[in-house]
Amino acid sequence: MIALSNQILRVALCACFLVAPLAAQGPRAPQEGIDVKVDYASARREIQRFEALINETVSTAFKAPFALSQKAKGAYLQGYGVTFSFLVNIHRALVSTPFGDVRRSEDVSPEQKKRRIEDLKEKLVRVMQDNGGSLHQLHRDETVTIIAFFEDRNFPDEENQNKTVVLSVLKKDLDELAGKNDRSGEFKQRMRIVEY
Repeated sequence: MIALSNQILRVALCACFLVAPLAAQGPRAPQEGIDVKVDYASARREIQRFEALINETVSTAFKAPFALSQKAKGAYLQGYGVTFSFLVNIHRALVSTPFGDVRRSEDVSPEQKKRRIEDLKEKLVRVMQDNGGSLHQLHRDETVTIIAFFEDRNFPDEENQNKTVVLSVLKKDLDELAGKNDRSGEFKQRMRIVEY
């Protein structure tokens, strides 16, 4: 009888040790277990409207000819959210045309480039706060992310100064703080902003 209860105790302890690592893993990955139905046609329309807002914002921040090299494109991945990305060429010193290469006469200082990037970053934060709530197909734990690639292509013999800026925020924060101008500082604090 004692041998049988020791054996049951050992089996119970082994089961506890086997189950403990599974319980310690925490919540499952975002794409697992989400049963929310998404209307992809509606999501596409919402993404296209948001792309247009981003493109308009970028074109006002970089008015110089040839500044915007690639318009914003968005994609939705269920369980993660929507990501928008675009490329801006800050200073194209040498522009290729059908008639040959043309050297631009205006010079943009590094300080002007930095100011333009900061200005655009602030405007994109505003676009997210004012319009992020229009992405109705997102689940509240999904994110809206904007990735801006800044290409600083100068003359062939000069070093390039490329930069990437990532702005990301949870949908639940967008819903809570959408359009509340008095809480724009709090909104920006909740965002994840990465530059490299």
